[in-house]
Amino acid sequence: MTNTATTLRTLIATWPDLQAALGDRPIHGAQGRAVTYVGDGWPAGVGPEVVAWGRSRGCAGVRPTCDLVSRHTDGSIARLIEVKGRGAQTSISLPDRQRNAMLDYGVDWWLYVALNCTTTPELRIIENPSRLPWRLFTPAADIPAGSYRRVSAEGVWHVGHDVARNAGQLT
Repeated sequence: MTNTATTLRTLIATWPDLQAALGDRPIHGAQGRAVTYVGDGWPAGVGPEVVAWGRSRGCAGVRPTCDLVSRHTDGSIARLIEVKGRGAQTSISLPDRQRNAMLDYGVDWWLYVALNCTTTPELRIIENPSRLPWRLFTPAADIPAGSYRRVSAEGVWHVGHDVARNAGQLT
């Protein structure tokens, strides 16, 4: 498994490939759920469906930002999943828009973090990641005009590698 986020998201969207990469540990598919990969764009109808689902659960209607939409066996939405992969022991980061979605969707927005992708991958599933001690590392206001940042002019929130490791369920 490489440490590219695209490869990781593809593996998670295709559970048999992910399980082959991580061994015989059952993950999401063991619950009979299916996932829709939305990281490269929302398939027709899925975006409005997710917004309506979120509003029915009390969300303020923040733009849903995630990589995967998890569905129950009846096709209804179970949760939204953001995927992060780290090759080394570095912090986990979320730009403002992802943090806002995390806060808005609450317990329905999960974080899947693959740690040590370049050596022995560990997938940590973190339910309700908003409970973690996120801190603003790069406030948008501190980015000088015209300066390049990986995520445009957004602030970036971080939580430590060890915090993510200890908070997540090892699969």
